[in-house]
Amino acid sequence: MPPDRAGRAAVLLLVAALLLAAAAPAVSGAGGPPEHANASPQGIESAGKNPDEDKDAGPGQNKGKATPEETATPENTPTVATPGATATPTAGAVPEENNAADADPFPWAGAILVLVLLAGAVVFGARYLTGPPRKEAEPAATILADAYQTVLSRPAGFPPELAERYDRIAFVGRGGLGQVFSAVRRDDRRTVAVKIPTAYDEATGKTFMKEMRFWEDLAHPNIVTVHSVNILPVPFVEMEYLPRTLDDLEKPLPVETAARIAAGIAAGLAYAHGMGVIHRDIKPRNILLDDDLTPKITDWGMSTTVAASGDTGVAGFTLAYAAPEQVAPERFGRPDARTDIYQLGAVFYELVTGKAPFARESLAGLAEAVIREQPPPPSEIDPTLAALDPIILRCLAKDPADRYRSAGEVLEAIEAVLGDAEEGRA
Repeated sequence: MPPDRAGRAAVLLLVAALLLAAAAPAVSGAGGPPEHANASPQGIESAGKNPDEDKDAGPGQNKGKATPEETATPENTPTVATPGATATPTAGAVPEENNAADADPFPWAGAILVLVLLAGAVVFGARYLTGPPRKEAEPAATILADAYQTVLSRPAGFPPELAERYDRIAFVGRGGLGQVFSAVRRDDRRTVAVKIPTAYDEATGKTFMKEMRFWEDLAHPNIVTVHSVNILPVPFVEMEYLPRTLDDLEKPLPVETAARIAAGIAAGLAYAHGMGVIHRDIKPRNILLDDDLTPKITDWGMSTTVAASGDTGVAGFTLAYAAPEQVAPERFGRPDARTDIYQLGAVFYELVTGKAPFARESLAGLAEAVIREQPPPPSEIDPTLAALDPIILRCLAKDPADRYRSAGEVLEAIEAVLGDAEEGRA
């Protein structure tokens, strides 16, 4: 018998025993056998004597049995009733009928009550024993023995179909049309990042798979590595996990540190452009950092090919880092590889000055500034940045034709400044 059923049976037996114990007095009656239920003390004493005792008594001795003469009461002598006394029948009198004869020799009312209780207990017990066993509650959390903390086994939004592949899953962030989770692969215990679509409609699915198609072919030290891409059991991409972004760094950065990060971004863009892919959404949150601050470009959801950059489709972007052609394409032309160069200049500007090139309270004011205004040179904020003014301001030129022709040229210009700085220290 299952433990749950055994427990129920024990409870049922206990209830039945309590019912029988409670009903026992009703069945057995009270006060002893019926024939002695109403016997007086004198009757009991007389019944206990031997009739031959009077024959053995000597003359003048009373052995406890009165003669008719001794018990007779004169007619003119009043009789005084003694409380509690029992009248002694005279000779020839007929004894009164014993009161016990009126008692029911079997307590039918108590028996019927017991039978009803037992029948109810049997019916209740049958249902109780045959009821479905209780299910154990599923644990809502996984206890990590090595971390002394509780982590949700599967955060909201993470597909249950992937639970057999990963554990220790935690939400990282949302970007573009996808959301990213950190997870540990069950097969080799390696921590990875898993990106899945935010929705499973047709439009989102097409955009998500387009991003994966571009991204999985990019293999460069300054681009986040994609480990695997699949649409089964659900669409997802597995990539290397890096916990920090440029947003997490306190700015402004030292000039050399900022220049090396900008050079790494330029190197990754130069490689992607050579593969025919442009990003179109370079911003601090889309630049992940390795332990040694090596930058790696992620989130290629807004990317497209160089050949398709002249289409009229609307692409998403972040206005604070947007190029003029993204805000006003009818005036500056369609976005292309030079759009990534402008956004690299905006990120570089923030790294060394601690602020974005343009800051306005309203989106309309910010868009107007991107189209018409020139940002102050970095050296106006910090004079030590004078060597970077030409590079950053050329990247931020309004007309794409006035910018560097390629990300490779930006990389060369930054490396030249870094080389001069090293020679100056020597």
